[in-house]
Amino acid sequence: MSEYKMTRLGDVCTFQGGVNIDRSLLNEDGTEGVPVILHSDIEKGQVSTYYTGDYSKEQLVHNGEYLVSLTDRLSIEPWNGEDALFSHHFCRLCPDTEQLNPLYMAYALSYIFCKLEDDENAGILEDDVSIDDLKDTVIPLPSLEEQELIADVLRNAYDLMNLQFEQLDKSEDLVAARFTELFGQVDINDRGWEVKPLGALTERLKSRSLLAKDRVPGEYPYFDSTGIVDSVDEYLFDEDLLLVAKVGSILTSGDAPIARAVHGKIWASDLVHVLRINPDAGVIPEYLEMVINNLDITSSLRGGVMPKLPKSALNELPIPIPPMELQIEYKGFLSTIDEQCEKTAQRINETSQICHSLNQRYFESAISYE
Repeated sequence: MSEYKMTRLGDVCTFQGGVNIDRSLLNEDGTEGVPVILHSDIEKGQVSTYYTGDYSKEQLVHNGEYLVSLTDRLSIEPWNGEDALFSHHFCRLCPDTEQLNPLYMAYALSYIFCKLEDDENAGILEDDVSIDDLKDTVIPLPSLEEQELIADVLRNAYDLMNLQFEQLDKSEDLVAARFTELFGQVDINDRGWEVKPLGALTERLKSRSLLAKDRVPGEYPYFDSTGIVDSVDEYLFDEDLLLVAKVGSILTSGDAPIARAVHGKIWASDLVHVLRINPDAGVIPEYLEMVINNLDITSSLRGGVMPKLPKSALNELPIPIPPMELQIEYKGFLSTIDEQCEKTAQRINETSQICHSLNQRYFESAISYE
């Protein structure tokens, strides 16, 4: 893209800083005041906080306009919500549409911001970024027609990747639906199967943490309460096991499963319970994983800020024991879905590489420009 002229953003955009918010005038009940955008609101496209202080209508951002986050992680996002104030942590970018396509601008800045964030020696990216810094940022400026074509290519590439991520989400929904079809509501055991405490079905094995400085990179996955966090050159276990989070916000957040069936060589930290299923238990790891993830364990937790699932409470979790043929049927179904998900993940990686290559082609000249 070096054949295109490089243009200061300040020459093709107008900038508007946000409002200095008096936090004593904020409320969350929505009964009075104007909606105000905080950091967590950008991705959601909706606000939950309202401001009763003074403001002018010119300080409202409208649906489809672009905001740049000036603190924390430098980013540009379209606002997809109702008219709202935005705090001084943001600025609004309004491109001169006779010179600059808005979507092209957003893609260019997203790439530049990501590169700058990766480069700790970059000049523009310091603790906070000012509007003057943004004005001095340069981008390639092809013709409007070419900008529109570039934006269209990138939009389609990212749409494809979003669809692939959506496919993964739908796969999780499919697995959950199939599990319920086979086993019913296991939290209330509506099929009336025999129930045994988890401690009667499993043996707890001793895990051990490795400090980050002591981990040698290798081929074996290293698990903590949130899942795989590293790969190391040695392993503690080599068998079919069930890992259950022992401590951390994962136990209450609902954002990720707390139980995981694992197979083969792994290392597990002392942030997880490691369970070996007894030979005569009548359950398999894949079934136990889903049962525990479907149980409400709130009453089993201890601690306040840092919740903990103690061994005694874990052992008491009630586990319905369905016929083994149903569990085997579920395992086969899960294996098929896992294979599909692996292929989808590979396609996501390939699409991500395509997106990166396209961005490099279109915008790398802005990074090296002096």
